[in-house]
Amino acid sequence: MLNYSNKPPRSWASAFPREHGAWAILLIPFLTAAAIAGRWTAPVFMALVVILLAFVARYPLELLLVPATYLRGGKPDRAFIARLAWIYGSLAATAGLFFILHWKLYQVLLLALVGGLLAGLRVLRGRRGADHGLLAELTGASGLSLSALVAWVAATGGLDSTGFLVWALNAAFFGCGILYVKSRIRVRSSHRRPEAAAMAAAALAFHFAVVIFVLALVWIGWIAPMVVVPFILAAVRAKWGLSNKQRWFALPRLGWSEVALSLVFAVLLILGFRS
Repeated sequence: MLNYSNKPPRSWASAFPREHGAWAILLIPFLTAAAIAGRWTAPVFMALVVILLAFVARYPLELLLVPATYLRGGKPDRAFIARLAWIYGSLAATAGLFFILHWKLYQVLLLALVGGLLAGLRVLRGRRGADHGLLAELTGASGLSLSALVAWVAATGGLDSTGFLVWALNAAFFGCGILYVKSRIRVRSSHRRPEAAAMAAAALAFHFAVVIFVLALVWIGWIAPMVVVPFILAAVRAKWGLSNKQRWFALPRLGWSEVALSLVFAVLLILGFRS
């Protein structure tokens, strides 16, 4: 329905996270860690509720604190958004405290502090006008991918080397995806060929460095060979995309292709650890 009034929008949807990629970066690490641990217990489902509430609470706070996010969000009513932030935040805090205290999973407190610090750094970058910059995006993704460690603690009762390895592989994969998308957009919009070429080269170098790192993990026997496949696919995709002379491309299709590749990564990661 069209809004012909001058009043700012006041709807629940106006304060709901809209980034498809962020949902993937939050949920795929959590689900892969829980699936690899193989324990779908009450603490795991409660942990999922907590991280979803925390993620939903993050967006209205960014609307209030980051001017560019507020403008992109359609300039919703600030008082209404503040109430939603309070509601979501209170629910997340209450559920989180119950989750930690009831099952005595105190290591999650440390993860929450790290996640809060990374979220704060992202907001700080946003207030300086760099909320969609590469560093801000990588900072946000680092915080979201901590959901893998939360799931691991919930499933196993603590942190160990396998849990950190699952998180590191998720962080590396999604870091590659963010770098590729940002580089592809920068190459498309840049009119300075040396600058665009340098960024494309840096993105490709990062992709292939990650592939070498994952191959090293395969070589020492820490992970199964199939786990390297999505990283190789990501590197080939980056090579093709950043070498493509056609400057125009559909941004939504690029985003959905990243989600599809993320699902391939999730399946092969789980099979690699569970086989």
